[in-house]
Amino acid sequence: MFRQPQRRRAMTRLVIPLEKTRLSGVKKCSKMACRLLDKSSAEELIHTTDNFLFDCDGVLWDGKGVIPGSPETIAKLKALGKRVFYVTNNSSKTRKEYVLQCQKFGFDATEEEFASTSYVSALYLKNLDFKDKVYVVGNPAMATELDACGIKYTGIGPDPLHGNLDDWLKMELDPQVKCVLVGFDSHLSYMKIMKAATYLQNPDCLFLATNEDTHLPVNNCPIRIPGTGTMVKAVAWPAQREPVVMGKPEPSMFEVLRKTHGLDPARTVMVGDRLNTDIGLAKVCGLKSLLVLTGVAKMSDLPKNNVEKSCGVGDCSELPDLYTSSLGNLGAFI
Repeated sequence: MFRQPQRRRAMTRLVIPLEKTRLSGVKKCSKMACRLLDKSSAEELIHTTDNFLFDCDGVLWDGKGVIPGSPETIAKLKALGKRVFYVTNNSSKTRKEYVLQCQKFGFDATEEEFASTSYVSALYLKNLDFKDKVYVVGNPAMATELDACGIKYTGIGPDPLHGNLDDWLKMELDPQVKCVLVGFDSHLSYMKIMKAATYLQNPDCLFLATNEDTHLPVNNCPIRIPGTGTMVKAVAWPAQREPVVMGKPEPSMFEVLRKTHGLDPARTVMVGDRLNTDIGLAKVCGLKSLLVLTGVAKMSDLPKNNVEKSCGVGDCSELPDLYTSSLGNLGAFI
């Protein structure tokens, strides 16, 4: 039978504990949910918020470069004394690499302001005092973060298909592997899927995923680039197991920042371009939320006509408090 353990229960293994009050206090939509950002709501947001959490891809930049108005908005917020953090599901860069990319695009950023899934995954294992080896379906950035936390691993790099069924049945696996970690892997192959799924037949082998994003945000482009969720599902299906997910909307990324920097959820806003991950994180952790339409989510994804009173549609669990066409609009109101 396909085993689907409760993900929230699994997340309690974090050494950084998830407070029951936070997880049970999911924000419910009021009649004023999903308002278009205007001068009044922007001023209210600035007045009631100390901490701004930003997704990166699709909010600050996309596959074509920096999104206009984003660097200026970040600079204005910091000039007001607001604390800015960057929270990304992308596992393909280290925090140091993200800082360099920020500098290239004109954003002021430090490593301490970043929470990426490659970093949070390594920290998760370190906090568990994990001493065995990790089989990584992933990329060099994940390896770098694992190295920084003293975690042993294998699997990085190409592993093309070779041999036949008889050879596969004789395949030797590393007995030290007690965790499978899946992130973005442009070298995903049948061999990697087979090895990961086989390791996971051991019920004591941990199964972690950096995120389950469906595709990468490339605006105004007909090409659909598969996201990490593609790799995760490719392993989960033959393994017949579900992973513990490190990235949004699971709360572990925010919990790392909250514990490290003393963030008050009530005075924190999550700004993102995805309803299911960015806005989902805000709902789970009791944060304010602002959706920008420069990435994955489009206006057609929001309820039509009189949006702010449309919470009779579903449970509104993924509707933002506010939305705007781009982050630069927030900066224009500051």
